[in-house]
Amino acid sequence: MGTLHFRGLTVACDDAGHGAPVLAVHGSAASSRLWAPLAAALGGRRRVVAPDLLGYGRSTPWEVARGRATDLDVVLELARVLGEPVHLVGHSYGGAVALRAAAELGPQVASLALVEPVAFHLLRLEGDPAWREIEAVAMRHIALVEAGDLEACADAFMGYWIGRAAWAASTAAMRARVVAAMPKVADEWRESLAESRGLAPYARLHAPALLVRGGRTTAAASRVVDLLARTLPGCAVAEIPDAGHMSPLTHAADVVRAVGAHVDRWAAHPRPALRAA
Repeated sequence: MGTLHFRGLTVACDDAGHGAPVLAVHGSAASSRLWAPLAAALGGRRRVVAPDLLGYGRSTPWEVARGRATDLDVVLELARVLGEPVHLVGHSYGGAVALRAAAELGPQVASLALVEPVAFHLLRLEGDPAWREIEAVAMRHIALVEAGDLEACADAFMGYWIGRAAWAASTAAMRARVVAAMPKVADEWRESLAESRGLAPYARLHAPALLVRGGRTTAAASRVVDLLARTLPGCAVAEIPDAGHMSPLTHAADVVRAVGAHVDRWAAHPRPALRAA
Protein backbone atom coordinates (compact mmCIF):
# COMPACT_ATOMS: atom_id res chain seq x y z
CA MET A 1 0.00 0.00 0.00
CA GLY A 2 2.65 2.53 1.00
CA THR A 3 0.43 5.60 0.64
CA LEU A 4 -3.31 6.15 0.89
CA HIS A 5 -4.74 9.07 -1.07
CA PHE A 6 -8.24 10.23 -0.20
CA ARG A 7 -10.11 13.52 0.10
CA GLY A 8 -7.05 15.21 -1.38
CA LEU A 9 -4.92 14.09 1.56
CA THR A 10 -1.92 11.79 1.84
CA VAL A 11 -1.68 9.11 4.51
CA ALA A 12 1.70 7.37 4.63
CA CYS A 13 1.62 3.73 5.73
CA ASP A 14 4.17 1.13 6.69
CA ASP A 15 2.99 -2.06 5.02
CA ALA A 16 4.90 -5.26 5.75
CA GLY A 17 4.35 -8.99 5.74
CA HIS A 18 1.73 -11.30 4.29
CA GLY A 19 -1.46 -12.92 5.49
CA ALA A 20 -4.43 -11.70 7.51
CA PRO A 21 -4.25 -7.88 7.74
CA VAL A 22 -3.42 -6.17 11.03
CA LEU A 23 -4.28 -2.47 11.08
CA ALA A 24 -2.16 -0.85 13.82
CA VAL A 25 -2.86 2.72 14.96
CA HIS A 26 -0.33 4.81 16.92
CA GLY A 27 -1.06 7.36 19.62
CA SER A 28 -0.67 11.12 20.01
CA ALA A 29 2.62 12.76 18.98
CA ALA A 30 3.89 9.41 17.63
CA SER A 31 4.05 7.70 14.23
CA SER A 32 3.75 4.35 12.51
CA ARG A 33 7.25 3.49 13.74
CA LEU A 34 5.69 2.64 17.10
CA TRP A 35 4.50 -0.63 15.57
CA ALA A 36 7.76 -1.68 13.89
CA PRO A 37 8.42 -4.36 16.56
CA LEU A 38 4.94 -5.81 16.02
CA ALA A 39 5.44 -5.83 12.25
CA ALA A 40 8.80 -7.56 12.65
CA ALA A 41 7.30 -10.21 14.93
CA LEU A 42 4.23 -10.91 12.78
CA GLY A 43 5.61 -10.18 9.31
CA GLY A 44 6.19 -13.79 8.38
CA ARG A 45 2.53 -14.70 8.83
CA ARG A 46 0.48 -11.48 8.97
CA ARG A 47 0.30 -8.27 6.95
CA VAL A 48 0.80 -5.32 9.31
CA VAL A 49 -0.42 -1.96 7.97
CA ALA A 50 0.48 0.97 10.23
CA PRO A 51 -0.54 4.48 9.09
CA ASP A 52 0.94 7.80 10.11
CA LEU A 53 -2.19 9.55 11.36
CA LEU A 54 -2.99 12.99 10.00
CA GLY A 55 -0.48 15.58 11.18
CA TYR A 56 2.14 12.97 12.07
CA GLY A 57 5.10 11.35 10.38
CA ARG A 58 4.96 11.53 6.58
CA SER A 59 1.24 12.19 6.30
CA THR A 60 -0.46 15.48 5.38
CA PRO A 61 0.24 18.17 8.01
CA TRP A 62 -2.62 18.86 10.39
CA GLU A 63 -3.01 22.50 9.38
CA VAL A 64 -3.85 21.23 5.87
CA ALA A 65 -5.92 18.17 6.86
CA ARG A 66 -7.96 19.82 9.61
CA GLY A 67 -11.63 19.97 8.68
CA ARG A 68 -11.22 17.67 5.69
CA ALA A 69 -10.92 14.32 7.44
CA THR A 70 -10.47 12.79 10.87
CA ASP A 71 -8.22 9.98 12.01
CA LEU A 72 -11.33 7.82 12.31
CA ASP A 73 -11.96 8.49 8.62
CA VAL A 74 -8.40 7.31 7.89
CA VAL A 75 -8.84 4.03 9.73
CA LEU A 76 -12.24 3.35 8.16
CA GLU A 77 -10.88 4.07 4.68
CA LEU A 78 -7.89 1.79 5.21
CA ALA A 79 -10.23 -0.97 6.36
CA ARG A 80 -12.32 -0.44 3.23
CA VAL A 81 -9.26 -0.65 1.00
CA LEU A 82 -8.00 -3.77 2.74
CA GLY A 83 -11.42 -5.30 2.18
CA GLU A 84 -11.12 -8.48 4.21
CA PRO A 85 -11.64 -8.79 7.98
CA VAL A 86 -8.94 -6.84 9.81
CA HIS A 87 -7.31 -7.23 13.21
CA LEU A 88 -7.46 -3.76 14.77
CA VAL A 89 -4.64 -2.72 17.11
CA GLY A 90 -4.25 0.66 18.78
CA HIS A 91 -2.35 2.44 21.53
CA SER A 92 -3.49 5.44 23.57
CA TYR A 93 -5.24 7.93 21.23
CA GLY A 94 -4.87 5.35 18.46
CA GLY A 95 -6.60 2.86 20.73
CA ALA A 96 -9.53 5.24 21.16
CA VAL A 97 -9.72 5.69 17.37
CA ALA A 98 -9.54 1.92 16.83
CA LEU A 99 -12.31 1.40 19.38
CA ARG A 100 -14.61 3.80 17.56
CA ALA A 101 -13.69 2.20 14.23
CA ALA A 102 -14.59 -1.23 15.58
CA ALA A 103 -18.10 0.01 16.39
CA GLU A 104 -18.42 1.34 12.82
CA LEU A 105 -16.93 -1.69 11.05
CA GLY A 106 -18.85 -4.36 12.93
CA PRO A 107 -18.21 -7.87 11.54
CA GLN A 108 -15.28 -6.66 9.39
CA VAL A 109 -13.20 -6.61 12.59
CA ALA A 110 -11.61 -10.01 13.17
CA SER A 111 -10.15 -9.03 16.55
CA LEU A 112 -9.45 -5.95 18.62
CA ALA A 113 -6.32 -5.31 20.73
CA LEU A 114 -6.10 -2.00 22.58
CA VAL A 115 -3.19 -0.79 24.68
CA GLU A 116 -4.63 1.72 27.16
CA PRO A 117 -7.11 3.38 24.81
CA VAL A 118 -7.68 6.95 25.99
CA ALA A 119 -11.45 7.01 25.56
CA PHE A 120 -11.54 9.43 28.46
CA HIS A 121 -15.01 10.73 27.68
CA LEU A 122 -16.32 7.44 29.09
CA LEU A 123 -15.12 8.57 32.53
CA ARG A 124 -17.20 11.74 32.19
CA LEU A 125 -20.27 9.88 30.97
CA GLU A 126 -19.98 7.28 33.74
CA GLY A 127 -19.37 9.86 36.46
CA ASP A 128 -16.00 8.36 37.32
CA PRO A 129 -13.89 10.48 39.74
CA ALA A 130 -10.81 9.99 37.54
CA TRP A 131 -12.44 12.31 34.99
CA ARG A 132 -11.46 15.36 37.05
CA GLU A 133 -7.77 14.50 36.72
CA ILE A 134 -7.77 14.06 32.97
CA GLU A 135 -10.09 16.99 32.33
CA ALA A 136 -7.59 19.26 34.09
CA VAL A 137 -4.75 17.86 31.94
CA ALA A 138 -6.77 18.41 28.76
CA MET A 139 -7.88 21.95 29.62
CA ARG A 140 -4.34 23.02 30.52
CA HIS A 141 -3.05 21.59 27.25
CA ILE A 142 -5.67 23.44 25.20
CA ALA A 143 -5.04 26.70 27.09
CA LEU A 144 -1.28 26.54 26.49
CA VAL A 145 -1.76 25.88 22.77
CA GLU A 146 -4.21 28.76 22.49
CA ALA A 147 -1.66 30.98 24.26
CA GLY A 148 1.00 29.89 21.74
CA ASP A 149 3.28 28.38 24.41
CA LEU A 150 3.97 25.06 22.69
CA GLU A 151 7.17 24.38 24.64
CA ALA A 152 5.38 24.62 27.99
CA CYS A 153 2.55 22.55 26.54
CA ALA A 154 4.94 19.77 25.51
CA ASP A 155 6.60 19.86 28.94
CA ALA A 156 3.22 19.44 30.66
CA PHE A 157 1.96 16.79 28.22
CA MET A 158 5.05 14.60 28.28
CA GLY A 159 5.64 15.20 31.97
CA TYR A 160 2.21 13.74 32.64
CA TRP A 161 2.60 10.70 30.39
CA ILE A 162 6.25 9.69 30.78
CA GLY A 163 7.54 11.78 33.69
CA ARG A 164 9.67 14.91 33.72
CA ALA A 165 12.99 13.08 34.00
CA ALA A 166 12.36 10.89 30.95
CA TRP A 167 11.16 13.90 28.96
CA ALA A 168 14.21 15.95 29.96
CA ALA A 169 16.45 13.11 28.77
CA SER A 170 14.83 12.92 25.32
CA THR A 171 16.75 13.95 22.20
CA ALA A 172 16.47 17.40 20.65
CA ALA A 173 14.89 15.87 17.55
CA MET A 174 12.22 14.12 19.58
CA ARG A 175 11.49 17.27 21.56
CA ALA A 176 11.07 19.25 18.34
CA ARG A 177 8.64 16.67 16.90
CA VAL A 178 6.54 16.63 20.06
CA VAL A 179 6.44 20.42 20.38
CA ALA A 180 5.28 20.71 16.75
CA ALA A 181 2.53 18.15 17.40
CA MET A 182 0.93 20.00 20.30
CA PRO A 183 -1.76 21.82 18.24
CA LYS A 184 -2.92 18.50 16.75
CA VAL A 185 -3.00 16.93 20.21
CA ALA A 186 -5.08 19.88 21.43
CA ASP A 187 -7.69 19.00 18.81
CA GLU A 188 -7.54 15.38 19.93
CA TRP A 189 -8.32 16.57 23.48
CA ARG A 190 -11.19 18.72 22.16
CA GLU A 191 -12.61 15.70 20.37
CA SER A 192 -12.47 13.65 23.57
CA LEU A 193 -14.11 16.42 25.60
CA ALA A 194 -16.97 16.62 23.08
CA GLU A 195 -17.48 12.88 22.47
CA SER A 196 -20.93 11.65 23.50
CA ARG A 197 -20.80 7.95 22.54
CA GLY A 198 -21.20 5.90 25.69
CA LEU A 199 -20.44 2.29 26.48
CA ALA A 200 -23.56 0.78 24.89
CA PRO A 201 -22.18 0.41 21.32
CA TYR A 202 -19.12 -1.41 22.65
CA ALA A 203 -21.23 -3.93 24.51
CA ARG A 204 -22.49 -5.06 21.10
CA LEU A 205 -19.08 -5.61 19.49
CA HIS A 206 -18.63 -9.04 17.97
CA ALA A 207 -14.83 -9.01 17.75
CA PRO A 208 -12.82 -10.79 20.48
CA ALA A 209 -11.01 -8.09 22.43
CA LEU A 210 -7.79 -7.76 24.40
CA LEU A 211 -6.93 -4.82 26.64
CA VAL A 212 -3.30 -4.25 27.65
CA ARG A 213 -2.49 -2.09 30.67
CA GLY A 214 0.65 -1.03 32.46
CA GLY A 215 0.70 -1.59 36.20
CA ARG A 216 2.20 1.88 36.70
CA THR A 217 -0.02 3.85 34.35
CA THR A 218 -2.15 6.87 35.25
CA ALA A 219 -5.36 6.53 37.22
CA ALA A 220 -7.49 7.83 34.34
CA ALA A 221 -5.99 5.46 31.77
CA SER A 222 -6.41 2.53 34.14
CA ARG A 223 -10.05 3.36 34.83
CA VAL A 224 -10.87 3.42 31.10
CA VAL A 225 -9.48 -0.11 30.87
CA ASP A 226 -11.67 -1.13 33.81
CA LEU A 227 -14.79 0.27 32.14
CA LEU A 228 -14.09 -1.38 28.81
CA ALA A 229 -13.13 -4.70 30.42
CA ARG A 230 -16.59 -4.84 31.99
CA THR A 231 -18.26 -3.88 28.71
CA LEU A 232 -16.56 -5.63 25.79
CA PRO A 233 -17.99 -9.16 25.49
CA GLY A 234 -15.49 -11.88 26.39
CA CYS A 235 -12.71 -9.33 26.83
CA ALA A 236 -9.29 -10.42 28.12
CA VAL A 237 -6.96 -8.11 30.04
CA ALA A 238 -3.16 -8.40 30.04
CA GLU A 239 -1.22 -6.35 32.59
CA ILE A 240 2.46 -5.49 32.35
CA PRO A 241 3.29 -4.86 36.02
CA ASP A 242 6.20 -2.42 35.76
CA ALA A 243 5.04 -0.53 32.67
CA GLY A 244 3.52 2.93 32.41
CA HIS A 245 1.33 4.31 29.64
CA MET A 246 4.02 4.11 26.97
CA SER A 247 4.46 0.33 27.12
CA PRO A 248 4.72 -0.14 23.31
CA LEU A 249 7.98 1.84 23.60
CA THR A 250 9.27 0.93 27.04
CA HIS A 251 8.10 -2.70 27.11
CA ALA A 252 7.80 -3.47 23.42
CA ALA A 253 8.54 -7.19 23.77
CA ASP A 254 5.76 -7.64 26.35
CA VAL A 255 3.24 -5.74 24.23
CA VAL A 256 4.21 -7.61 21.07
CA ARG A 257 3.93 -10.93 22.89
CA ALA A 258 0.42 -10.19 24.18
CA VAL A 259 -0.93 -8.57 21.03
CA GLY A 260 0.74 -11.06 18.71
CA ALA A 261 -0.71 -14.03 20.58
CA HIS A 262 -4.18 -12.45 20.46
CA VAL A 263 -3.97 -11.81 16.71
CA ASP A 264 -2.57 -15.26 16.01
CA ARG A 265 -5.31 -16.93 18.01
CA TRP A 266 -8.14 -15.26 16.16
CA ALA A 267 -6.48 -15.36 12.74
CA ALA A 268 -6.08 -19.13 13.11
CA HIS A 269 -9.53 -19.70 14.64
CA PRO A 270 -11.85 -16.93 13.46
CA ARG A 271 -15.22 -16.57 15.09
CA PRO A 272 -18.14 -17.59 12.87
CA ALA A 273 -20.04 -14.66 11.41
CA LEU A 274 -23.18 -13.56 13.22
CA ARG A 275 -26.38 -14.60 11.52
CA ALA A 276 -29.26 -12.25 11.04
CA ALA A 277 -32.27 -13.06 13.18
